[in-house]
Amino acid sequence: MKQITKIVNFKTQIIVFLFAVSALQSCSNSEANTSKPNEKGIPVTVERIEKETISLPVHISGNISSSKESRLSFKTGGIIKSIYVDEGDKVKKGQVLAKLDLKEIQEQANQAIVGLDKAKRDYQRVSNLYNDTVATLEQMQNAKSALDVAITNMNIADYNLKYSTIAAPSDGIILKKFFEENEIAGTGYPIFYFASSEDNWRMLVGISDKDIVKFKVGDKANIITDAYPGKELDAVVSRIANAPGEFTGLYEIELSIMQVDVELKHGLFAKGAIFPSQQMNCYSLSINAVQEGIGNTVMFYSVSKDGTIAVKKEAQVLAINQQKVFIERADFYDGMMVIVERQKELKNLDKVNIIQNKVLADLKIASIK
Repeated sequence: MKQITKIVNFKTQIIVFLFAVSALQSCSNSEANTSKPNEKGIPVTVERIEKETISLPVHISGNISSSKESRLSFKTGGIIKSIYVDEGDKVKKGQVLAKLDLKEIQEQANQAIVGLDKAKRDYQRVSNLYNDTVATLEQMQNAKSALDVAITNMNIADYNLKYSTIAAPSDGIILKKFFEENEIAGTGYPIFYFASSEDNWRMLVGISDKDIVKFKVGDKANIITDAYPGKELDAVVSRIANAPGEFTGLYEIELSIMQVDVELKHGLFAKGAIFPSQQMNCYSLSINAVQEGIGNTVMFYSVSKDGTIAVKKEAQVLAINQQKVFIERADFYDGMMVIVERQKELKNLDKVNIIQNKVLADLKIASIK
């Protein structure tokens, strides 16, 4: 499968190439105009169009982010006593980021400790009395239940105490800070928006409904960031949404960036193309064959099957690169010859004389080698 890796806006690219082609041909045409074409027709050079199977890329743009982002919060609500980091700070795994004022939470833990000590004493006393046949089985079971409840309350108090401090779950960066010191944070309210730097980088892009059906997980993509314009990054489709976004109407695709050897940062803008595994059959012709282009349509000259008449053709462009234009198959046929030089001198149905066939020339050179 051929991937067309440098696809650009059709209109812009076609215009740029046509200016270049026109400039080159104007030089040769000035010489050609000094002499009249011979009776056999205007001398031209031709090439053969080629059958191609391509993966037509879909262009995308978006921002790079960590594949693991999370909102860090306290398990319990309370007054924030200390915040140790700011937005943009890099942090290490286990580093303390913020703490609540522990006075109230510590008192609850102390209350649980006292309750547990009392429940242990009560259970021990009732157990001794039960062994002496003074206490009943029900009384001993009630004391045991009270002890179990006290142990559970102690565990809850310890858990709340532990999660009254926020620590970094991994190496990463603080993307956003939502609270300041001495503010009251509710239970579960996010204090930080955190991105891990231990996981892969990703890029989330929106795809229209007509294009989303072309992709599957594992399809390849290439992206380039504005920060590193000369560095192309390889990526693969790692997730495809099954429903469009509520506000955008687009289907979200996640691209996982592979083997990063540059320092990426959260939020870097990137653009590129995804190459679907779905392939398309088409023809390609040399960029030199294009005479003019309007919008998504290019015009060129082919020669009749007997090689004597120039026939003006037009085709819809599928993709374009620096060497070739990939066009819809339309009514073209395999082996059709197209004129690649002196098109500016031609009109539809002009008589031509093939003076050089680049296909045959290439075959002769190959046979000599």
